[in-house]
Amino acid sequence: MSFVTITDHNTIDGVLEIAHLPDVFIGCEYTVEIPDEKGKVHVLVYGLKEEDHEELIRLRDNLYEFVRYLKRNRIAHSLAHPLYSVQGTKVSKSIVEKCVLLFDNWEVINGTRGDGVRYIEESIARLYDGWDKIYSLAEKHRLEHQRLRERITFTAGSDDHGGMDVGRTWTAVEGASNKEEFLKGLLEGRTHVGTEELGDKRLLNMVCKVGYDFLKVKGLIPSEIRSITDYLFLYSDNPAISFLLKGFLGIRVERQDLLKEIARVLPSLCLGRFTKSPSPQTLGELSLSLLAHGFPAFLKYAQVREEKKIRSLGKEFGILNGKSPKIAYITDTYHHINGVARSAKLIRQMALEEDLPFTIVVSNATVEEEEKLINLKPILEVPTPFYKELRMGLPSLLDLLDLLEREGFTQVHVATPGPLGLLGLLAGKILDLRVTLAFHTDIPTYAKTYTGDHELEELLWKVFVFMGSISDRFFVPSEHYRRLFVSKGLNYGKIGVFRRGVDTELFSHHRREEGFWSRRLNLRRHQKVILYVGRVAKEKGLDNFLYVARCFPEETFVIVGDGPYRSELEAKKPKNVHLVGYMVGEELARAYASSHVFLFPSETETYGQVVLEAMASGLPVIVSSRGAAHEHVEEGVNGFIATRPEEFVEKLSLLLSGENLHRTMAQEALYRARSLDMRKSYVDYMLSIAGLGRLVHEAC
Repeated sequence: MSFVTITDHNTIDGVLEIAHLPDVFIGCEYTVEIPDEKGKVHVLVYGLKEEDHEELIRLRDNLYEFVRYLKRNRIAHSLAHPLYSVQGTKVSKSIVEKCVLLFDNWEVINGTRGDGVRYIEESIARLYDGWDKIYSLAEKHRLEHQRLRERITFTAGSDDHGGMDVGRTWTAVEGASNKEEFLKGLLEGRTHVGTEELGDKRLLNMVCKVGYDFLKVKGLIPSEIRSITDYLFLYSDNPAISFLLKGFLGIRVERQDLLKEIARVLPSLCLGRFTKSPSPQTLGELSLSLLAHGFPAFLKYAQVREEKKIRSLGKEFGILNGKSPKIAYITDTYHHINGVARSAKLIRQMALEEDLPFTIVVSNATVEEEEKLINLKPILEVPTPFYKELRMGLPSLLDLLDLLEREGFTQVHVATPGPLGLLGLLAGKILDLRVTLAFHTDIPTYAKTYTGDHELEELLWKVFVFMGSISDRFFVPSEHYRRLFVSKGLNYGKIGVFRRGVDTELFSHHRREEGFWSRRLNLRRHQKVILYVGRVAKEKGLDNFLYVARCFPEETFVIVGDGPYRSELEAKKPKNVHLVGYMVGEELARAYASSHVFLFPSETETYGQVVLEAMASGLPVIVSSRGAAHEHVEEGVNGFIATRPEEFVEKLSLLLSGENLHRTMAQEALYRARSLDMRKSYVDYMLSIAGLGRLVHEAC
């Protein structure tokens, strides 16, 4: 810095300690009352004398007299953080307009605030450029303006109460060779402002440093850690501590970024210690590390709440500060074989092909980043309950917050309620972004199926209703689940229904291949194949599938897929049931088309994508009346709907014995599948997520 001042609140005692040094001028930040508004503002004053300070302290109860003294005595000054609340003041349009009439300088960059409001402050100032507008505003408020210039100019300051970020935000006057010329430049509005990166790191530094100084003065810092804490708070430059942080903790950042970086890495380190050596001590360390990790997020939340109020105030002036939508599509499953992962891949594909503002965000130890796919390194990976082969990553909350801010995301869409999805919901709320959720999987019913615990099921429904209520939009894949969530208490207007289409180019009756199953299963004669495709899991109703297979011992029943229930099925299945594992792409398409009937007894489907794939492949379908898979089926037209195992047997018997019925239903199934265009359905869904359009079926 070329020139230095300290602007403490309502005192000059601090700056007087250095006032004898060259290129230092006296400054102060005054809290001043607006007598007719019952509010207060902060005013930064530069280059004053001690007698000026005494007079200004006396005038602090009347902003108009306070500013009049500054103007009359040609003392440089600026309105500090113009749109932020001071001591509970509700900043109104009236207060801001009166400040327009009083101040020629506004501080538009404040080092401990975020950078989300500078545009609004500058835009409001520009609204009143010119004497005509100033005179009109003075007449509106019946006030005498005290402006010296017709255009408001800007200042900036660190607002650093802790001293760790001094000089990182500045006001410059070009050509000022001494402090007198600098102060003259402030008065005349010849300023330029600048800053290094803003954000929650500076606020974290300030709050922690002030707290540390208080504890240090009270003698409450343990001597065992003082060498480390003194280094962190810039009281020492101990090279051994630097080596420790870089070597042991792997931290390589600038000194002013150390606190946030330590908060970021601590949970991972403490989790490692707890895993290797579980004990009350390591559990306590882990708990404290999580609190430390969450503290920067809490400060960010406070910053964003304040900025939200300012954006609302800006709208009163017609300043929207709108950003083009950019959506982080957050999913716990991507490189897996399941419907949710398939949807995420299609979302990315459509985003690339249709130039839509979506980026997939995952957390996986091995995933490589690609265009529109960001991978956050996980702190740990945990198995999914009941699906241990599906591992989900949990990244740092601070990493996710930084990503959303750095990339300029305006919205978070949570596709899965796993660790990353829940973290995405929290991050979206902290940053005050638009948050949308999707309900792809009937987790409450799954939980009841596996545990038999009805109370757990009801608790999980309440959790989903709560998440839906705090989101801006909650998407379900079928009318069945919209009705269900409304019955559980979720507002009808919050719920959107997303009907996915099917890829009729891939899944087609033209993929039929004679002898496909005979060769694959080593069958001695051609047999009609009754097919199931999906997760091999208890909740999919596969015991009913086996029941039906036992009733038709001369026919072949095939299960395509894998999952936690496979070994149990292998042990009790009849001989005419074959489990063949996963199939994908063209092989799966041939498997569909080369079968005779699609039998899908699952009672927990939220949509039933495989039912549409089977119909597109020319198969009549038999599905459960429970869940949502039956919404694709018109009873007796393109398939059958069954409730009890005996009904599945009865319906299958009709299709196996009636060739004409089978042929007619297969044709109707094709018509139904072709009416649901996959590309259009996904584009409509993405536009609805972004708030740019409504789903077609909702408008009908």
